[in-house]
Amino acid sequence: MIKSVWRPKFERVDNVKIINRYELVNTDVLLTEKKTGWIVLYTCDVCKTNKTNSTTSSVFFDGRTKYNTIEHQTCRSCRSKISEYEIKKNFIPFYKIKKSIKNSEYKLNSIEQEYMMSSNRSQFKLNIVCNNNHKLTTTWNNWDKGKRCRQCYENNKLDNAVKNKNGWERFKFLVWYYSEKSYKKYYFLINQNNYERGHDYHLDHKYSLYEGFKNGVSPKIIGGYKNLEVIKKSKNLSKGKKCSIELKEITI
Repeated sequence: MIKSVWRPKFERVDNVKIINRYELVNTDVLLTEKKTGWIVLYTCDVCKTNKTNSTTSSVFFDGRTKYNTIEHQTCRSCRSKISEYEIKKNFIPFYKIKKSIKNSEYKLNSIEQEYMMSSNRSQFKLNIVCNNNHKLTTTWNNWDKGKRCRQCYENNKLDNAVKNKNGWERFKFLVWYYSEKSYKKYYFLINQNNYERGHDYHLDHKYSLYEGFKNGVSPKIIGGYKNLEVIKKSKNLSKGKKCSIELKEITI
C-alpha cells in the first residue's frame, strides 16, 4: 500500500540544477503527472508487515515491472522469494554450495538441515571460514557473484598500497589508514561535539606521529581511537610534533 509520495524541488547552484528538498504530494498527483525521480514510500502487500519501503516513481510506469504497480506493491524480500520459487521453480542444491566453497579453499560451517528449512534459500546466511581463518557470513547469491572474504580483500589492498613505501612514508600512510578506520567506527567517542572536519577543525593524534615513529610505536596504536580527537585547526598547528598525552595512556 502506498503511504506517501514525495516530489523533488530543484534549485540552481553555480548554474547546476540540484535537488533542494522533497515535498509531500497526493498520490493522485503522481498518477496525473507520471514523473520519474519521485520517492514513493509503501508497505508490502505480500508479507503485510508495517515496515516502510521506498522506491522511485519510475517503477510504477515501467511496463516490464510487475511486482510494484499503483495497485499492488511488493518489498525486496518478497520479490526475491517470488523470483526463486514461483519463477525459477528450483533452488541451488546444498552439495553444489558446499563444493563451490571447498573449491575456493574456504570452509562451510552451515549445515544442510538449516539450509533446507530456510524459506528463502538464495538469501540464507552461510557461515564460512576463509583460508586465512577469517569468519564471514554471506548469501549464496553474493558468493555466486564472486564476493569473498572482505577482511582478506582489505588486507591485500593495504599490502599493495604500502609495498613500495618505506620508513617514515610507510609509517605515516599506515597511521592515517588506521586513523580513518577508527574515526569511522568510533566517531562519537572521538568527535563528541560533532565538529565538521576541514577548514576549522582537524583530526589530531594526541601522541604525535613523529614521536610514534621515533619510538617505534605500532601505527595501529597511533591511529587507534584512544589517541584521536577533533580540535581546532589553530590548536593543532601550534601543537606541531608535541604530544598532549603520554604513550602509556593509549597502550593500557
